[in-house]
Amino acid sequence: MSKNGLRSGFIITLIALLLTACAGSGGNKEASTVNSGSNEPGSVNETGAEEFKPVTLTYLSAWNGGGGAFPQDQENNPVAQKIREKTGVTLKMESITTSEVEKLNTIFASGTVPDIVNAPFWSTTGGEGQVIKKAAMEGQILDLTPYLDKYPNVKRLVTTGIAKDFNEFDLNSPDFEGKTYLIPTETPDGTPESIHNWNYGLFARGDILKALNVKAEEIDTQEELYDLLVKIRDGGFKDIAGKPVIPAGTMWNGWDYGQFLAGWSDYNISDYREEDGKLIHWTQSKDHEERLFYMRKLLNEGLFDLEAFSNTSTTANEKLTTGKLAVFGAQPMLAELSKTLYKTNPEMQYELLGPMKNKRGEIRTQVEKPGRSGFPVLFLSANIKDPDAALRYIDYVNSEEGRLLAYYGIEGTHYTLENGIPQWIPDVKKQFDENPDLKRDAGLNFLPGRFIGAFSDSVTWPTPEDQKTQWQKLEESFSARMPIKIIDKVSASYLAREWPKYDEFINKTSSLNFDDEFKKALFASSDQEALNILHKTQEKFRDAGVEEMAAFVAQKAAERDDVGF
Repeated sequence: MSKNGLRSGFIITLIALLLTACAGSGGNKEASTVNSGSNEPGSVNETGAEEFKPVTLTYLSAWNGGGGAFPQDQENNPVAQKIREKTGVTLKMESITTSEVEKLNTIFASGTVPDIVNAPFWSTTGGEGQVIKKAAMEGQILDLTPYLDKYPNVKRLVTTGIAKDFNEFDLNSPDFEGKTYLIPTETPDGTPESIHNWNYGLFARGDILKALNVKAEEIDTQEELYDLLVKIRDGGFKDIAGKPVIPAGTMWNGWDYGQFLAGWSDYNISDYREEDGKLIHWTQSKDHEERLFYMRKLLNEGLFDLEAFSNTSTTANEKLTTGKLAVFGAQPMLAELSKTLYKTNPEMQYELLGPMKNKRGEIRTQVEKPGRSGFPVLFLSANIKDPDAALRYIDYVNSEEGRLLAYYGIEGTHYTLENGIPQWIPDVKKQFDENPDLKRDAGLNFLPGRFIGAFSDSVTWPTPEDQKTQWQKLEESFSARMPIKIIDKVSASYLAREWPKYDEFINKTSSLNFDDEFKKALFASSDQEALNILHKTQEKFRDAGVEEMAAFVAQKAAERDDVGF
């Protein structure tokens, strides 16, 4: 065993011993909010805390690589021990390293559904969500409706932080006939502040802007961006190795070249656009021609990375962290840059351009609904022997006490509470920072990403101003300039599902990838060939019925007053 392994084992064992020594001291008042709801009621011990009959439940994380967050000792890490003390439940955990859809199909086809499953649920019209919906309709997933009033924290998860249209058409599909089968996780707490701002935009090296006497905030149109890239190309600027910079580029696989096309962006929450007085599907927009010619100009004039659309993550990160990209489009990438380029060459720190504006002078920013559309979900097997045990577990970890345990561990061992805000014990934080596996093996990487929803740790436990890192403050400065735009409407895209030919359209276009064809057009040998690729792709969507579908959506939208495009 390595030194790190020995140290890890020692610290975990020490924490476990400390926990065992403290276990008899009883819980705080939050424990009283845990509803037993079990057919096997618990007894009350000397401290007044309820004790439950020990139960072991099977749990599947149906995410490729999801097991990376599992602690080495699944049953006896400090967090698992505390949950067992509070609920009587132990999880026997399984994860996958293959296709999520494939695994879900296997467990449903074989009738071997674990007691609790966590899986992706992006919609009910395809992928994992379609498989899950089918299984629910076939009676393989437990109907949770009779249990919700007994478990208030679970009930909160199925009603909070969910976009109204996703709730209406997917989470509570009309086909479910009012029954509740799924428990959302990783959802916001229902407040605008809990919606994460990803700060997508264009970022330019500060030293280059300074050398060109250009103010970042003044570059906010397509014309000004083009002029800046020309100046960079002709300016002889170098990366940290003394090699010529690339004027503009992206991260891996072209993510996100769309930031260079902000002039043709809009605040959309659906696949439909109003153009020339009628509703059209986004694939039919005339704007694609202008977008195509603009990107071709950047590529043909040596202003944009020719490898951007084929970059691997390794190659893209190397270009980023060596300052080779003078301008990049994506998120601020502070996790990578703060540990690399900003340490060795702080003068190269990237600055946010603009923000970029569309044709109407509106800044390009993140558009959100008040709740989330698509998220991980938990569901229970219809054959689970003790559903109350599973719901008791989920309910507890989503209580105030349970969330503290999930994110910070054991009070007094891992953290202290200061004015209601948890603070890591310095020595523990140092150990976790030096060896993240210690945090994982204490059970602190598992629950937040898979069991907790209707919650925002940054809203509930804001970092005190004097404890924020320079990178947190920088991220917040970007958010202040690009505030999220919230549209509280039902996406028109959902109305298309009622079109009688919808399934036929989906089948006809399933092999069509507009973005892939657009990228091919970017590298066509001539502008005419590029237009031919674009127009041919648009024609294929028309042949599949996209115009008829848009007309149907327009008619349905006129019948409601809560539809957004």
